[in-house]
Amino acid sequence: MAHPLFEGQGNYFRRVLVLILGLSIMAFAIAMSKKAFLGTSPISCIPATLTDCFPEWGLTLGDWTIVFNLVLVGLQVCILRRDFRPVQVLQIPLAIFLGKMTDISMDYLLFFMNADNYVLQWIFCILACAILGLGVMIEIRAKLLVVPGDGLVIAMASHIRKLDFRKLKLLVDSSMVIIAAVISLYSVSHLTGAREGSIFAAIAVSNFLWFYRNHLGKYIDRFLGDEESARASRDRDRPPCRLSADNRC
Repeated sequence: MAHPLFEGQGNYFRRVLVLILGLSIMAFAIAMSKKAFLGTSPISCIPATLTDCFPEWGLTLGDWTIVFNLVLVGLQVCILRRDFRPVQVLQIPLAIFLGKMTDISMDYLLFFMNADNYVLQWIFCILACAILGLGVMIEIRAKLLVVPGDGLVIAMASHIRKLDFRKLKLLVDSSMVIIAAVISLYSVSHLTGAREGSIFAAIAVSNFLWFYRNHLGKYIDRFLGDEESARASRDRDRPPCRLSADNRC
């Protein structure tokens, strides 16, 4: 694949710690967005909708998150076939950890959260997007693995040459929101899991991600011993050089 899912750079143990931190923050943000009742981010719309529409099945948001991500890994296998590499199977324990941490956040870390009016719901929704952007940035910075949702987009990008990663990501996210909305309307006749907050998240999370990348990414790179990335961040932050009369900056 053009986008490797494993890179053995820097201190491996530190990269694992950073990956776990990123996933934990992402799980916390997913739980917060669910409790805001305005719809979750696109990648969590379908699990959140299934949780609300089929409570009799006894599956939690974390359980549905695991099941959904396993389906995404299966889709990658179907798309890549022989190109599916063994290391990509490690997305499965990643998905299980994300699901379990989501339930822990729902039941223990955010048990007190009560968004009982529309203004408060939006406050929690925006806060969840900001936290999710941070978690995604940290997860990506670890340069070990990607979550199954991004893995699916990468797999599609390797076969659909006309669309780049960002366009495919937008296409996949939009499809997930639409599917969640259809399931919701068909099952309970109203929107749940995918609402106005989902549309906001689709736009806001990426902006928060780039903000954190530009301001915090270099510190994570230093912690990981990734000098090349840290140097690139410093060069990007450095003001442009103005030559004096003797051609010196």
